[in-house]
Amino acid sequence: MQFVPEAADLLAAIGKLLDEKVLAAVPPDLQHQVRVAAHLSTLIERELRLGPANDARERELLDGLLREPSESSSERADQHGEAVEDPQAAVAERIRHGDDESFEARAWPAIVEITRNDLAVAKPGHDRWEGE
Repeated sequence: MQFVPEAADLLAAIGKLLDEKVLAAVPPDLQHQVRVAAHLSTLIERELRLGPANDARERELLDGLLREPSESSSERADQHGEAVEDPQAAVAERIRHGDDESFEARAWPAIVEITRNDLAVAKPGHDRWEGE
């Protein structure tokens, strides 16, 4: 049986080749394009590896927030106990409305975790931020 590398492995190898071997060998006027191609290869590689778990965790966090009763209303955000179609928009709307400080306090750690997961894909190393 022949080994077939996964797309993420191929993209990581392409990014490494471009960054470590090709970049220094191309004329200066092409180096920016090679650097961008290397960056895109590694970014897509991280998205393939981390994206599905990040997406599932984001949905879990946002759905959990929306299922908790609102301080300003005894109704549940998803009135039928079902997941909302666009939890990002629903959470953003509740925060934008600004009348439920306890919801905002519960939303903060979820938003921080989601942002860290996004940064682990887009800008590794920047996902270690600590503070407020």
